Amino acid sequence: MTGTNAINYYAPQIFKNLGLNGTTTGLFATGVYGIVKMVMCGLFLIFAADSLGRRKSLLWTSIAMGLSMMYVGLFVRIAPPQAGVPVSAAGYVALVCIYLFASFFQWGWGPVCWIYVSEIPTARLRGLNVSLAAATQWLFNLVIARAVPNMLVTMGRGGYGAFIAFSCFCLSMFFFVWFLVPETKGMALEKMDELFGVTELVKKMDDEERNSIASEKNASRAQEVEISPAK
Repeated sequence: MTGTNAINYYAPQIFKNLGLNGTTTGLFATGVYGIVKMVMCGLFLIFAADSLGRRKSLLWTSIAMGLSMMYVGLFVRIAPPQAGVPVSAAGYVALVCIYLFASFFQWGWGPVCWIYVSEIPTARLRGLNVSLAAATQWLFNLVIARAVPNMLVTMGRGGYGAFIAFSCFCLSMFFFVWFLVPETKGMALEKMDELFGVTELVKKMDDEERNSIASEKNASRAQEVEISPAK
């Protein structure tokens, strides 16, 4: 819901709405957008994924992405590009904001979510947790793929309302992270239960389950010893 896949899927149309004319120009701008995302993701994973931390990365990129999208939406609303008129200075700033948005996304909400969902659950639920995350991701990819063409047509001239809507989603994610996402940088996987406030009752149930499994294993070994032939 950040809007990143709206740009991924409909970049030529979006760049056209910002005043870039010509198929070749739109495709070139789209290619540059993809290169920016790839390079920035690599830089983040190599140099900053462990030093910045999960929470801090998500917090500052929420604001940065929201402001970038907000500028694009306000530009299209206040000074919409005109056919046959060269791109204005404010229009070039809007284009830069699209690339800045891609960069900010790759320093936060792009890779960090996948890191987070893989490290917070207990070991026996990790596969299920990542599977649910991937399913949710692709579900909303479908929603975006179906909704964005209509949003660009119906939400104001040039689709400025779509950009503002995505900006609001990005800004609201700041509060979600602030209140509900604790920092996990540098923490052992065994400490996640304490971090997320697992109750003593749950711990006791887990201990009883482990003790039960151990008892069953001991009983099985004892039975094997009893039925094994004497030498």
